[in-house]
Amino acid sequence: MLRGVLGGLLAAALAFGGATATLPQMAEGRDDKVYDYIYSKERSSFPAYVARTMSKNGYLTFGSSELATTKSLVPTVPSAVLGEHNAGVDMTSVGTTFCQSLWHAVAAGAYDSHVEQRKVVFLLSPQWFFKENGWQHAFKQVYSHELYREFCSNPNIPDHVKSYVRTRMGQLGVDEGSIAAANHDTPLDAINDQAMHMKDVLMARASLTSMEATALPMSDERRSGKVTEPDWDALMEEGRQIGPQKCTNNPHRFHDGHYTRYLGKNYEKDENFHEADAEYADFKCFLEVCKACGWQPLVMIMPVNGPWYDISNVSREERARFYQRIIDMCNDAGATYADFSSCEYEPYFLCDPTHPGWVGWVRMEKAVYDFVHGRDDEFLGGAGFGTAEGIGMGPLDQKE
Repeated sequence: MLRGVLGGLLAAALAFGGATATLPQMAEGRDDKVYDYIYSKERSSFPAYVARTMSKNGYLTFGSSELATTKSLVPTVPSAVLGEHNAGVDMTSVGTTFCQSLWHAVAAGAYDSHVEQRKVVFLLSPQWFFKENGWQHAFKQVYSHELYREFCSNPNIPDHVKSYVRTRMGQLGVDEGSIAAANHDTPLDAINDQAMHMKDVLMARASLTSMEATALPMSDERRSGKVTEPDWDALMEEGRQIGPQKCTNNPHRFHDGHYTRYLGKNYEKDENFHEADAEYADFKCFLEVCKACGWQPLVMIMPVNGPWYDISNVSREERARFYQRIIDMCNDAGATYADFSSCEYEPYFLCDPTHPGWVGWVRMEKAVYDFVHGRDDEFLGGAGFGTAEGIGMGPLDQKE
């Protein structure tokens, strides 16, 4: 039987070689492009490719749908503030919509051996901790066999962490064959792993041209080599000026497109943050993986939209307990955090109920910049930074 399987795998490999002969290679990036801000599941699933194409000053930024926010909507997003300029810091995107703590725990383990820079950024979304653990039911949609197989082969990750992740994947509906293959449970599983790997490589290479088309053109400023820190005050003022121009059809300061699409809907209604034990456990797992791999994580604690949650029957007390629980978990793990909970009522920190907006991205980018440089920042706390004391401007009912 094994001989037949090996013969089949050889035939598949020959077919694979023929099928990919004309496809682009996942090699070094072009010198006239900046790849860090490509938003792609396929790209995120291949740590070696990301490592080869990221900038020399890139810092892995694990996140979800907020990484997809465009410059046309929010001109202060990282791709514009950092990617188009030469700040000496880039936030290299890893993750897509529906990626929550477990996905990022696997990704952190997978990227361990590929990236020398040990400081990483983790964009933590409150919505992951809604009742029934946010959108964990969508994990199967974002599951990556490539990342999981690299996670499983990482000798730095303790067995009990690998066991936890394996159990959670089974609970979230990942195919048992893929799980067994990534773990090389049997010789046949190891062969299946290679077949799955070849399939994933084929799919990634097939999408490479369209994926790389979204890379930023290298600006003259970056070509010059001169590093300049962003003018944070000017960017904050820009955010406060542009926000009102994008939010004209509703009183909540949501961008017009969001309000039009979700008119009459309130997904936050009657939510809470204390019925998500599985997500909290997965977040703890992410922190454990970081410690095991020697990552120095900056956990970005994003706020909710205070006025919107007030009318959605999610109390300030409920929200405060959530923020504090995350802070306590970071402190217990020896991780750094950026606490933006005081920005719940800051105008234009968010551009909708969920995603950072015109002011929020500036505050977050500055925190990342200061974290990278080991510099005091009012919103940084935890390992190396003490207690975060930053307070956002607001509330919304104050005169701007």
